Amino acid sequence: MPDIEQVTDRPNWRDGVRSGAGAAVAAGAIAAGAAGTSVGWPMAILAAAGAVGWAGGRWRRLAKRPVAAEFDRYGARLYRETAPGVHTRELRPAVEYEWSEIRSIVFWRKREGAHLVTMAGIEPVRSSPRPPRVGEGRVDALEGAYAEERVRMGVPPHISTALARCSVPISASGMKDIEAAVARFRPHLRIADHRRPPRRRERKVY
Repeated sequence: MPDIEQVTDRPNWRDGVRSGAGAAVAAGAIAAGAAGTSVGWPMAILAAAGAVGWAGGRWRRLAKRPVAAEFDRYGARLYRETAPGVHTRELRPAVEYEWSEIRSIVFWRKREGAHLVTMAGIEPVRSSPRPPRVGEGRVDALEGAYAEERVRMGVPPHISTALARCSVPISASGMKDIEAAVARFRPHLRIADHRRPPRRRERKVY
C-alpha cells in the first residue's frame, strides 16, 4: 500500500447541471442559426463553441483529479481551490498539521450562492486567535489577509471562524475517502459531522 492517501475532486450533480446548461446554450445557438434568425451562423458558431468549451473545460480539470487533501503517517494537509467551483487546487497546502496537533476532522456545509458545499476542516488541539504565520507551520499566511467578515461568508453560526479558516471544499464522496485515510493513519481520531446545525433543546419551565 502507498505511504500516502490522497483525496481528489470528483464530479457532482452541479457539474452535470452546468454542463447541461452549456450544451443547451450550444444547441440553442445552432438552432437559431439554422432558423435564419438575426443571430446568424457566425454568431451561432461562436456561441456554441464558447458554451461547449466552458462545459468541457470543467470536465478536463476534473479528469486531472486535483488533490483536495493528503494524509500520511505524519499528519494531514488540505489544499484550497484557486477559485470557487473551478476544480483547480493550489499546489501548496493551505492547512497542514501533524497528527499530534489535530483534535478532530470536521465535516460541515458552506453556502455558496444558491447551493451548499461540503467542507472538510481540521480542528487543532490548540486554538489561536489569529491564523499562524508561515514558519510557525500549519495555515497559509495568505489567510491572514482575509477579514473575518470574508472568512465567515456562507459559514453557519455553529461553525467557528477558526475552523472555517482551516477548511477546504470537498466532493461528497470525498468524505468516505477522508474517513478511510484517518482510519488507516490515526484510527482513534475523532471525526465530527456538523453538516446540520445541532438541535436546540427546549428549556422546560416548571
